[in-house]
Parts: sequence; structure tokens; C-alpha cells
Amino acid sequence: MRYQPQHKAETHRRLLDMAALRFRAEGLANVGIANLMADLGLTHGGFYAHFDSKQQLVAEASQQAILALAADWQQRLAHPPAGQTASATLAASYLTRAHRDFPDSGCILAALGSELARQSKPVRQAVTAGLAQQLAVLSAANEQDRTRGQANALPATAQLALMVGALLLSRLVTDEALSDRIVDEARHALQVNDEASGGGSANL
Repeated sequence: MRYQPQHKAETHRRLLDMAALRFRAEGLANVGIANLMADLGLTHGGFYAHFDSKQQLVAEASQQAILALAADWQQRLAHPPAGQTASATLAASYLTRAHRDFPDSGCILAALGSELARQSKPVRQAVTAGLAQQLAVLSAANEQDRTRGQANALPATAQLALMVGALLLSRLVTDEALSDRIVDEARHALQVNDEASGGGSANL
């Protein structure tokens, strides 16, 4: 059976979405191609109509997940809550207990950063390109704040490092009170107004 080009594109997108979810939930090494394809009702052999290797899948799925978060941030910049700076709005949406507790639908850098750092150069290049877009959005938020006289003291790179690092550590520790404190103090450091943000929510 011959499929239309849009069918292949849609299948490719579904593969990337499912791979990103499974990678975040289980880790890169624990996700097999056969099981991934079976999840979508596809054959193992059909994988190679879309990707040359699992490494290519990891690269594309990771980059797509990072860019999706950057796009979400871009939308949030258009309507920051009253009393909240633009940069704090992004931090408020990221540093939440919901995001901490559901890594399979959240930031792939916080879920898989240490694993991605050990991948091949093409994978890390794809991640780097996505990360650059996230930094661009954070920088735009900082510029938006500067024009309003609300400049954040931290540059975009430091903001992103604090956000990702805090989320990763909050998931790592077994002490629930410490985990909450890590998230809360990172929010405070990034000037999140919890009343304005409603405490934040994760919908990544």
C-alpha cells in the first residue's frame, strides 16, 4: 500500500512524540525500537523508513521536545500575569511541583541531560540547536523586562541553568521537604511572584 506524503510526515511526528515521552519516562537505553514501534501499531522494519538509526531518533526527538518548550514559553511571553516580570513568568511555568512529579511530559533537559551529554556529537548538536532557541526566548524575556525597568540580574544562561538544575535535583532527592525547598527557593531566586502566577503549573 502506498501512502501519501502527509501520512509519512504524520507518522514521523507521532514517532518523535512517543519517543520523547518514552525516553523521558524510562531513559534512552531502556527504550527499544521494536517496543516503540509496537506502541504505535507499527512494524519494527517500518522504523527505517523514517530514521537511519536510534541515534537519529534521539537527536530529532530531543530537539523537537526542546523546541516545543521554547514555543510554549514564547506564547507565555505574550500574556504575562499582572505583577509578574516576563522572565519570572517563564520560571513560574517551569519550576512547579507538577513538572517535577511528571518528567515524561516535561523538559527533556532536566529528564535526560546527563544521558544526552554522553551521546554522539550529532545528538549533542541537535540538543545545542534547541537549547539555543530556549536561550533566545529567555533573552527576549529579559529584554522585555529591561524596557519596563524590571531587569533580572541573571543572564539567560544562568536562568536556564538554575531552572534545569533545580528541577533535576528536586527529582533526585528522597526527602520530600528538601525537594519542595529546592523548587521553592529556585522560584524565589528567579523573582517568581506566587500570587501573580497562581503557584505555577506544568503543561509542557
